[in-house]
Amino acid sequence: MGQAVTKLTIPTVAFTTLGCPKNEVDTDLMRKAVEAAGYYSSEYSDEVGNSADAIVVNTCSFIQEATEASIEAIFDALALTLPSGSATQKERPPVIVAGCIVNRYAEDLSEEMPEVTAFIKVGDTDALVKVLRDCLPAASQLPIVRAETEARSYEYLRIADGCDRKCTFCTIPSIRGSYVSREPEDILTQAQALVDAGTYELIVIAQDISRYGTDLETDTNLIHLLNQLAVIPKLKRLRLMYLQPEGLTDELLQTMAKHSTIVPYLEIPLQHIASRILKAMGRNPRDVENFQVQLAKARELMPDLTVRTTLIAGFPGETAEEFNQLCVFVEEASFDYVGVFPYSPEDETRAAELPDQLDDSLRLERAQYIRDLADQIGWQSTADRIGQELEVLVEGHDSAEGVLVARAAHQTPDIDGIVRITPPKDSSIEDFFATYEVNSYLKVEFVDSLLYDMDAIPTSA
Repeated sequence: MGQAVTKLTIPTVAFTTLGCPKNEVDTDLMRKAVEAAGYYSSEYSDEVGNSADAIVVNTCSFIQEATEASIEAIFDALALTLPSGSATQKERPPVIVAGCIVNRYAEDLSEEMPEVTAFIKVGDTDALVKVLRDCLPAASQLPIVRAETEARSYEYLRIADGCDRKCTFCTIPSIRGSYVSREPEDILTQAQALVDAGTYELIVIAQDISRYGTDLETDTNLIHLLNQLAVIPKLKRLRLMYLQPEGLTDELLQTMAKHSTIVPYLEIPLQHIASRILKAMGRNPRDVENFQVQLAKARELMPDLTVRTTLIAGFPGETAEEFNQLCVFVEEASFDYVGVFPYSPEDETRAAELPDQLDDSLRLERAQYIRDLADQIGWQSTADRIGQELEVLVEGHDSAEGVLVARAAHQTPDIDGIVRITPPKDSSIEDFFATYEVNSYLKVEFVDSLLYDMDAIPTSA
């Protein structure tokens, strides 16, 4: 008889990600590292989590709510057991906690969560691979090709990491360190590879994209980079995210208007409008004043411009008059989307030590008021698009509702709503789904809206 062949079992590492798109980039880098080390990787779900050989929870800890959500996700992962019939049924898979919460609270967490296998700081992929090799030594000796080989409908293109700003309320510099730009050749190579693989929307991100290149020993800057990215063959959309108000220059606006691939979309965190509050936040009031002038120019150059901002309500010492000033600003600026946060006094930030801290209830009340006000404006802005014909990006199929799920150019993934496309009356759902695959573009007419979501029907090309 021949010798028995032992089948190599390659462990699967499941990832779950909390927080902003920058964390999504970190997760993708971790996935690539574990695949290069010989492991399968997958996105986390209840089904996948119960069969994974290890779980990595990539956390957010920007504010208290994000920290609490991360802790809940860690406990959810710790509650999982291996599937029935496993030889190690009573053992839970290793749970590895990575990311921002580790940079802030590693020592406290290790005491409170001894069940966690390891805590990995932001960006330390080598430490992650070492932990996995200690826990799961049966990995392949060769790199693994990711199971889901289809290009995603969009990819984040991180051009820098870290932050040098001194905002008194923010924990990001202490978590991610100083601002560091990537080399332009590296960015362009990655962008070309993503487009060659079939991803036609790239989202440029950093803590502040306008500062790109200021730390490099070259003359490159954001404008130079955008002019190169925007002309990559087959690229359909280039979206810019996280631009600080002082970065909204005439040159940037002209560059955006010049390239049809650059989406007319601005995401600019203003935080407040009152000069005294902005100074207390460590931000320059003149930048916000200038933003209002530049916004008018932007809307003239790009009539179909979409604008998103983020605001903080209930900052220490915020008076009723200053809060009212913020409300009036929201009404007059007519933002399409507004993210509103009640001020959160974070450990080791200067703002947490300021006098005149407002009660939790008042901070929440003011944030909700601004949110409701902004939503009424944003919902109307969405409804005003009814009747428009636009090209949308198909991102999935909803068999239960019988619709395609897509995104228009004015919708950033996960935060700005979706487009639901119903099939023509003479087409079956099956044929409709087969005709329009994920990551394809389709021209539609908007026929209705619900909050920030749009309903649409296909139109002739």
